[in-house]
Amino acid sequence: MSDEPRGAASLPSHRQELVARLLAARRRAGGDAIPAVSREAGLLECSPEQRRLWLAAQTDRQVAAPNVTLGLGLSGPLDVGALAKALTGLAERHETLRTVFVNSGGEPRQMILGSPDAPLTLVDLTGDPRAEQTALRLATAAAGERFDLASGPMLRLTVYRTAPDEHRLLLVVNHLVCDGGSLGVVARDLAALYSGRELPPPPAVTYADYAAWARTRARAHAGERLGHWRERLADAPPLLGGEAGRASREAGAAPGPLRDAPSRDSGGRMSSTSAFPVEAGTMDALRGGPATPFVAVLAAFSVLLHRATGASGVTVGTVTGTRARRELEPLVGCFINMVPIPLCLDGTEGFRAIVARTRAEVGAALAHEVPFDTLTSAVGGRRRPGVHPIFQVALIQQDAPEPPGGWDGLRAFAWSPEVDETAYDLTLTMTPTDTGHRLALTHRRDRVPEEGAGALATGFAELLGGLAAAPDAPVGGLALPSLDALARPRPASESPSPSRRPHADASPSARPVDELLGAGPTAAPVTGSVAAPVAGSTAAPVAGSTAASVAGSTAASVTGSMAATVTGPAAAPGAGPVDEKVAAEVRRIWSEVLGVPEIDGDADLFDLGGDSLAITRIAARVQESLGVEVPAWMFFEAPTIGGFVEALTTFGKTPPGRA
Repeated sequence: MSDEPRGAASLPSHRQELVARLLAARRRAGGDAIPAVSREAGLLECSPEQRRLWLAAQTDRQVAAPNVTLGLGLSGPLDVGALAKALTGLAERHETLRTVFVNSGGEPRQMILGSPDAPLTLVDLTGDPRAEQTALRLATAAAGERFDLASGPMLRLTVYRTAPDEHRLLLVVNHLVCDGGSLGVVARDLAALYSGRELPPPPAVTYADYAAWARTRARAHAGERLGHWRERLADAPPLLGGEAGRASREAGAAPGPLRDAPSRDSGGRMSSTSAFPVEAGTMDALRGGPATPFVAVLAAFSVLLHRATGASGVTVGTVTGTRARRELEPLVGCFINMVPIPLCLDGTEGFRAIVARTRAEVGAALAHEVPFDTLTSAVGGRRRPGVHPIFQVALIQQDAPEPPGGWDGLRAFAWSPEVDETAYDLTLTMTPTDTGHRLALTHRRDRVPEEGAGALATGFAELLGGLAAAPDAPVGGLALPSLDALARPRPASESPSPSRRPHADASPSARPVDELLGAGPTAAPVTGSVAAPVAGSTAAPVAGSTAASVAGSTAASVTGSMAATVTGPAAAPGAGPVDEKVAAEVRRIWSEVLGVPEIDGDADLFDLGGDSLAITRIAARVQESLGVEVPAWMFFEAPTIGGFVEALTTFGKTPPGRA
């Protein structure tokens, strides 16, 4: 039964959005107490948020959530030894910071360690004439270093000494154990522990308690809410602009400068950001009255994507907070969920009408919120390596950062390395400022090259001005020189055949995500890179820190790529005949995991309902039964039973005849 109040559908759209937000908060903050979970088993259930992030990390590193970072500048005589002890105390106080994750039959389980492993590394840059710039560069690289989820640690603190009494701190934490909303708690507690101030007793409710409680609630409500998403996402293309883009290719439309994206820049960074301000007056004009700034920016972002791709359907993901109970406020953990907002645009409407419809869609999405991994399994469609499921663009609303304080004997100030790693092709971040908002458009370099990203950012600024000045004008007719330049004419030598006609619904400039947003649905492989040590710098572990440092000043690598290493079974002729016993065992495992009694050898895993969870479960059972550790990319390269078994042979680790 729906818990929507009777008559809510007749309310104005902005009130429907408010009702939906209140209902979502009421469901999350219901009167039932969060019970303490038993610790006897050792392995504890993960929260829906952790499960989603863990599955992404196991199956596709390119769409895994980035780390959470906290930058801080300290002026004055810093006691590094006391800081190391404070970091250890922080991990002792918050058990999520000493939690690792175990693969239990394809499902993640939390294991809370008794003694904290909280590494602190001091990098002395006092001999570097460009110490501040070097610290920023090293911190930007270090923010992307991945953690070993199974063994930990799940946090690390690097202190860059730029002068005898000048230090820059970068705390990096894995997203499974900390979200952006937890950083305020982390910063407050770390400062208090360093300064020797007494903290209040630890919260009675732990994150492990919340995780078990949240999973139970999610299972209870998922069935009644998934029907909404099956209907709303039924016609959504798996890739932004996909349907229109196919038509444009048939018409021979020019791909535009957003097609061939390099995998990284010379510094090894995988993402880049363009930012610009939006004044309060412009934001008020975009809102047009009752709409929130978030809704206004979401509507404008959807128009931008429509104009850039020609797609009539746009799905933008956003973040919702699940920390809606007072007893959860002092906890450190992951309390975020992803929610898709599907919108339809045709260019003939004015912006006011689009804002009104966006408000209604936001309200409906919040009223039917389910854990994103549940949603992906139910309606996510076929997975593509390197491509985020359901949506590839996201809008994230951030709070204004609080000024740091509480460091006795030191002057603390915000220090922000350019950390812009993203799991999505495009991420728009909006942050309130004293004069309005700051909008930052971040793109993945393997999906969007610099020229195209710059055109999108410039075009968005043009679009916001046009929408604010003429909110009732058809959005398809607004002059956007930067975006219009993308639809350059195709040379005559590349003109399409007269027999090939565009689809009737295709925009002449329509381009799919594999043309607009980079090199295609299968992203380029990412290989590790470590920068050479910086002259004049030294790095050393600090006494009281439990992990060794990396020798020299190291720039982190982004490790792991499931996109392409072995190209699949077809690339290995002579691999030998398929072992029938192995094939029978693989067929049994697939059948049990997918719940399909009979599976043909040519049936596609993803057509049978395979998803990230199925991949991890099958991989776990194959390893247990056949003794082969299967990399996740193999499921994408060989998604049929026949191809999978042949790929196992190609991989060279299957014991012949073992079943």
